[in-house]
Amino acid sequence: MLDYDEIENPYEVENLADAISHHIRYMVMVILRKHKAMTIGDLMRELEKKFGVRMTHGNIRAHLMKMVIPGIIEITKMDGKDAVILKKDIKIFVKEVEGNER
Repeated sequence: MLDYDEIENPYEVENLADAISHHIRYMVMVILRKHKAMTIGDLMRELEKKFGVRMTHGNIRAHLMKMVIPGIIEITKMDGKDAVILKKDIKIFVKEVEGNER
């Protein structure tokens, strides 16, 4: 059994979907599922190692801010460095619907 909540409020769905609608932001969430919290520098290195994606610090911060707004991540300090913490994990499920042939 999944321990995820179904989001039914269309405005909340829109905010969450917008926050992960870019492949970089989804990759960030995938990495944070494993690490839960890490410095932004470590996150950038992991993006390059795992997905071959190289980014500037300014570019990654713009993506992270899109994830902060709906509370998916939190930006904080770890050992005096900017860091991110995963606060919400989002899964998307798709099911083919049978019996709708015309």
